[in-house]
Amino acid sequence: MENWFELIHIQPFKDKRGSLKKMLMISQLREDEKIEEVYVLFSNQGSVRGNHYHKKTLEYFSVISGKAKVALKNLDTCAFEEIIMSASSDVILRVPPNVVHAFKNEEEEPFIMLAISSKEYNKMDTDTFPMEILE
Repeated sequence: MENWFELIHIQPFKDKRGSLKKMLMISQLREDEKIEEVYVLFSNQGSVRGNHYHKKTLEYFSVISGKAKVALKNLDTCAFEEIIMSASSDVILRVPPNVVHAFKNEEEEPFIMLAISSKEYNKMDTDTFPMEILE
């Protein structure tokens, strides 16, 4: 775990039918955190998503199919990190406010990512601020 983003390692339940991965439980949320939006990203080869940060929004991400290159930049310290997340990683990425985040699909197959957000997107009152850290 880093102090400016967090990789939450999960233990999937597995049996002969397959596996079950719990992405987020209320016990993982801090007292002042809430969830307002859940969505799924489908990203084709070569595509980049994100390249932005939020001033108020907390987000969780988990790759559920394929593989994603993830770039993260802490705006307070300028620390930068790149990681690879895949469906087999069994991790959930917690991205707090003021951390620029971007996702790139460098594979032939699309990646599918589950995203959970503490703030519902509102185009009239957006908390999304562009900043390119991944091409």
